[in-house]
Amino acid sequence: MDGRVRIARIIARLNVGGPATHVSLLTSRLPANRFDTLLITGQVSSGEVEMTDVLEREGVTPTRIPELGRSANPFRDIAAFRRLIDELRRFRPHIVHTHTSKAGALGRAAARLLRIPYVVHTYHGHVFEGYFHPWVTRTIINAERTLARLTDVVVTISPRQHVDLTQRFRVVPPERTRVIPLGFDLSRFDDVSMYRGQVRRELGIPDGVPIVTSLGRLVPIKDYPLLLRAFAVMRNKDARLVLVGDGDERQSLEQLAGELGISLRVHFLGFRSDVQRLLADTTVVALTSKNEGTPVALIEALAVGCQVVATDVGGVSDVLANGEYGRLVSSRAPTAFAEALDQSIAFAASPSAHDRSQRARDYVRQRYGFERLVAEHVSLYDYLLSGAAPMRSAVEPLFNARGKLS
Repeated sequence: MDGRVRIARIIARLNVGGPATHVSLLTSRLPANRFDTLLITGQVSSGEVEMTDVLEREGVTPTRIPELGRSANPFRDIAAFRRLIDELRRFRPHIVHTHTSKAGALGRAAARLLRIPYVVHTYHGHVFEGYFHPWVTRTIINAERTLARLTDVVVTISPRQHVDLTQRFRVVPPERTRVIPLGFDLSRFDDVSMYRGQVRRELGIPDGVPIVTSLGRLVPIKDYPLLLRAFAVMRNKDARLVLVGDGDERQSLEQLAGELGISLRVHFLGFRSDVQRLLADTTVVALTSKNEGTPVALIEALAVGCQVVATDVGGVSDVLANGEYGRLVSSRAPTAFAEALDQSIAFAASPSAHDRSQRARDYVRQRYGFERLVAEHVSLYDYLLSGAAPMRSAVEPLFNARGKLS
């Protein structure tokens, strides 16, 4: 072999969002003289869009396992597990690094079955709040605790998520964790002035009219009904709302906009890849999620210099530096969110807005740039390969001398 460290990176699907961008960057930008990375992924679900633009930009060609999708299906999951074993046997990685829940479960189990030396898992978010009935949530937490015993290092993407996993839900002991915030190539947001006015002309929005933009899947966890109700009670009745994304709730949200009497001021754009153009004309980026890991939309908003209003959940406050670079709304009342939107629109027109926007742009490039992301992962892999990581407790007895489950 060529002496490079082989890393098998596994993710269930490369749908539009932070995890897909994250794994694509790590696949393409780790030092090529030291690392050889194989990216294994499944297929996006019906109604989702794959981030092919990112894959093409980064020159990444993933290995496909069609059964490795998001939805749980015993027969497809067994097939995916078998295919994973075949791919890992062929590639013979030194490190298996899994991302997202299903890939984390199947990938970590396959890695330990094959006695691959080191296993890492990154939580891009968690489903311990706001998703399921309490008894389902307890089952998921117990399963994650078991999987943590098969893992050398668990990576969390924000300090708050680290507290959730180590203290609130006690999934993994702190000594086997590391906080590595997401990282992106933010250079495409360096100068969006060339795009100004394009989206306004496309949507027929006059100059000077404030635009509130929200980017994300139209699914329950994002709580778009809260945003629509807040928009309906804003004092500023000239503002327009632009929703970028698609999902199962689109029809019901369009109906709700009609019931609230705001249909003519709300634009549903579906999935878009031209985020720079959209943010160039945006006044405020809004996020109303019930739970979040690290919201990429807010990082991109700050990189452009937009104002931000968001619910104070998950890793949102970490991105906004506890409110220094955006308004955090703790109440889920539409009136509270509407007030924050009105205040942000007013602030955007003030002399102080430019200075804060510049500080926000500098902040996100330093904290969420891909250079830092790559450097911290190289450090993590070197740490594992040095043998300095704490020994996994109660893992090896699960296997016999041939590496098969006992």
